[in-house]
Amino acid sequence: MNVREFFDELKTLDLRELNPRDLASWPPAVRLIGLVLTFVVVLLLGYFFFVRGELSRLRAAQRQEQTLRQTFVAKAQLARELPAYRRQLVAMHQTYRVLLAQLPSRDQIPTLLRDISTTAQLDGLDQKLFKPEHQIRKAFYAEQPITMEYTGTYREIGKFVADVASLPRVVTFGNLHLAPVPGEPGVLHMRVLAMTYRYLRHASLRRPMPGRRP
Repeated sequence: MNVREFFDELKTLDLRELNPRDLASWPPAVRLIGLVLTFVVVLLLGYFFFVRGELSRLRAAQRQEQTLRQTFVAKAQLARELPAYRRQLVAMHQTYRVLLAQLPSRDQIPTLLRDISTTAQLDGLDQKLFKPEHQIRKAFYAEQPITMEYTGTYREIGKFVADVASLPRVVTFGNLHLAPVPGEPGVLHMRVLAMTYRYLRHASLRRPMPGRRP
């Protein structure tokens, strides 16, 4: 059957003459259309009941694969950098020990206070006030404020500040106030809040490093 005969048969077709119980008696054109429609319906049903669900699962698996790939790349990068991180951690731990060694203990505070006072005398300053204040406790150290007042020349004051900075213990200066002494040319009055820091023994240095067993 050619195309022309196919359409001619459709034009002369009377649907009322078709017997749904006897498909073999249907004209070839009608049987062909029925087969095509049946095939299309089967394809649609297969897509909606089987293929569509599989496609959704495939897309979900592809998204999960992408996430896992990114996670793997990130962890691989961390694994490559782990030796460098360990070296940095060891260096930080050593620096931490060095810094803590510069913090005086409770028994060393009186010696440090005497060293500061002696340094001022050796630098030629006239001590007016030297008053240790109440300690201020922090996480693993305590701050020891010291209110000090001295008179001396600009050169003597500068040398005193430099000498205190070179002490083996950490001492910082804050709230520095300088004013000329009336009637004494070239002499300055200095009021300053010095601060030293005491290590609290309950913060142990023997904490295990990450990645190592204690």
